[in-house]
Order: sequence, then C-alpha cells, then structure tokens
Amino acid sequence: MPHLLSETLVWCVTLLLFGMGLIGTLIPMLPGIIIIAAGCVWQGVMGKENLAWWEWTVLALLVAGGMVIDKLSGGMGAKKFGSTAAGIWGAMIGAVAGSLLFSPIVGLLFMPFLGALLAELIFARKDIMDAFRAGSGAALGMLAGLLLEFTCGLLIIAWFCSCCFLF
Repeated sequence: MPHLLSETLVWCVTLLLFGMGLIGTLIPMLPGIIIIAAGCVWQGVMGKENLAWWEWTVLALLVAGGMVIDKLSGGMGAKKFGSTAAGIWGAMIGAVAGSLLFSPIVGLLFMPFLGALLAELIFARKDIMDAFRAGSGAALGMLAGLLLEFTCGLLIIAWFCSCCFLF
C-alpha cells in the first residue's frame, strides 16, 4: 500500500507541473516549457517509469524547439511583415518590458507592437504605415508563437505519457 501511495504522489506532482507548465506557455516570461520538462524529469527520477535514451532525446528536442519558438516568434513575425533589425529588437524588448511592467495580454500583444512601431519610426526612419505593418507583424508573431509553444507543451506531455504507458 505505501508503494501505491508514493507512486500516486509522484504522479500528482508530475501532473501539477504539467498543468503549471501549460499555463506558463500562455503567460509571457514564465518558463512553461521548462516547467513541463521538470515534470518529465521528476517523474523519470522519482517514478517507476524507465524511459530509453532515445525517448529522452526526442523529449529534449521537443523542449529545445519549444524554447526556440518562445524566444523568436515576435521578431520573426515582425520580419515577415517587413521590419528591419531595429524593429525586431524593438519587438523583443517590448515583449520583455511589457511582460514585466503590464499584464500578460498587454505584454504579449501590445508592447511588441509598440516596440517594433517605435523602433521602425525612430531608428529605421520608416513612414507610419510601414512601421504599423512591422508592429502588427510583431504582435501576430507573438500570438502565433504563443499558440505554437502551447501546442509544443501538449506534444511534450503526450510524448512523455505515451512513453510511460504505451512503450
């Protein structure tokens, strides 16, 4: 009976970390993917599941992909919509500053937009329409990145659970 209780406790902590991590993927500046990975490592160390090296490798690649998506999404969106390097930096600085100073929604959408817009106007000397387009791309890129990071978090959890229960 004690073994069953300890295994249940380990899975409860794992599921708590998975849930916190998924929430973290939706809130800028929270390391959602890392928290999900911590849940996998916790279960791998404390639980009775023994994953093969290749299963851990796939898991590590998914985690790395999620982290790259998180860091580059706003800048890539701005670039896709015609931003210069100044606008890309403005979008990334705006996202970080917005996440620290304002609510997650403002930090996620409005501040990258504003950062790219101002950087394009001030440093790249673009007209208002081109700067607006770059700012819109930054906001859309952040939103797309958020959805992709959330999806990546779900994939990590699904992969880990399938390795534990199916293989």
